[in-house]
Amino acid sequence: MREIEIKAKVQNAVKLKEVIQINGVKLGQAIKQHDVVYCLPGSIENHKDAVWMRIRTENDVKHILTLKRSVEGHLDSIEHETVIEDADEMTAILKQMGYVMYSDLTKTRQKGKLDDIEICLDHVDGLGDFVEAEKLVADTENGDDVRAELWSFFENLGIDKKSEVFKGYDVLEREARDE
Repeated sequence: MREIEIKAKVQNAVKLKEVIQINGVKLGQAIKQHDVVYCLPGSIENHKDAVWMRIRTENDVKHILTLKRSVEGHLDSIEHETVIEDADEMTAILKQMGYVMYSDLTKTRQKGKLDDIEICLDHVDGLGDFVEAEKLVADTENGDDVRAELWSFFENLGIDKKSEVFKGYDVLEREARDE
C-alpha cells in the first residue's frame, strides 16, 4: 500500500480540535509515540526509492516496525509495518544490517477518520503542533489527485495552505538537532 499525506503547522491546536469535531471527525484518545528512524549511511532525504526503517513504541508498551520507501517527496511512500515483540532486539538487527539512527522523537497523537481519510492531530516534543491528513491508496494511484483531495478536506477545516509542511517529523527533528 501507498500512504499519501499532507501536513500543516498548527497555531491553535485547541481551536482546530473543536473544528475537526464539528466537521464530523471523532478523535480517539491521545497516544504517546516514540519514533526512532534508521537509514543506511549516505541515504538522502526525499530520494526516490530510499528505504527508511522506523521503530515506533506506543504508550511505552507496543512496538511497531515500519519500512517506508519514498515515492514522491517526503510524505508519499510505500509502507509496510508489523508489530514486533522486542524493540531493542530489532534495533540490534537493524544495526547488524548496516542501518544507523537518523532521528529520535516523541509525539502525542490523536487520530480520527472521515470516510477513507485519516486525520492526526499531533504535538511533537520540541517542534510544536501539527495536523496531518492521510490516505492509503494503491501503489499506482496518482499522488497529485490524492493530495488535492486531502487539501480540499483541510480547506473545509479552515487550514490555510500557507501553513503546509513538506517534510516528515523525522526530517524536522534532525534539522532542529543539527542547527
